[in-house]
Amino acid sequence: MPEARLYEVSLPEVTIQDLFTAQGADYSKRPPRPGIAGLNLRILEEAKGLVRSRVIWQEAKVLGVGEQEIYLEDDLTLRGTLLPKVLGSAEGAVLFAMTIGSTIDQRVKDYTDQGQTLEAFILDSAGSALMAKVADTAIAEIAETYKAGQFSTTFPLGPGHSYWKGLEDVRSIISFLKGDRIGIRLTDSNLMLPKKSIAMVMGVGRNLPDFSGKTHCDFCHLKGNCTMRNLSSNNC
Repeated sequence: MPEARLYEVSLPEVTIQDLFTAQGADYSKRPPRPGIAGLNLRILEEAKGLVRSRVIWQEAKVLGVGEQEIYLEDDLTLRGTLLPKVLGSAEGAVLFAMTIGSTIDQRVKDYTDQGQTLEAFILDSAGSALMAKVADTAIAEIAETYKAGQFSTTFPLGPGHSYWKGLEDVRSIISFLKGDRIGIRLTDSNLMLPKKSIAMVMGVGRNLPDFSGKTHCDFCHLKGNCTMRNLSSNNC
């Protein structure tokens, strides 16, 4: 089994428009008041200084599939309705986790405790925008690694979405990767901490199904009303 790879991702460009999109705000017809725009810019710059993006990923061999399961080496089974359809013909599965750290979580709490709820909301939204952009970059880099070896990759899938409801597989992925090596831990209900963290899986192989132009968002019941998709991120 290949060893896990750990690294940090350089911070990609995140604009104030990305921040507004993450908030679900639409200023296409009327621009924000100067004071609101200035506050958002200030908080966005603060958020960029708080981010430490860490990624861990590892490939596991696909041993078989069931009606709603995929069976991987190391006695790992993942269960979701879309998994066999997307990963059923894959030779391997890349298990992936990423976090941008806990500093933003703490700063959001600080703002909230001080009664600065608007600042807390903006900073939390900035964290979401930054995480989405970093995830896009990291997953593109993983896909490029396999492309160099003449392998294709599927779009990533993540537990907790409507096509993969059970959060138990979050624990399976984080346990397999030893996510504590990048600072990820789980609550008793399998929620990840820091809050700005994701866990996903994607197939690897030479004979994968053709899902050209599709992402996991196309199979999610939130696809018509999701700020992350509006942010052009398909990996959160």
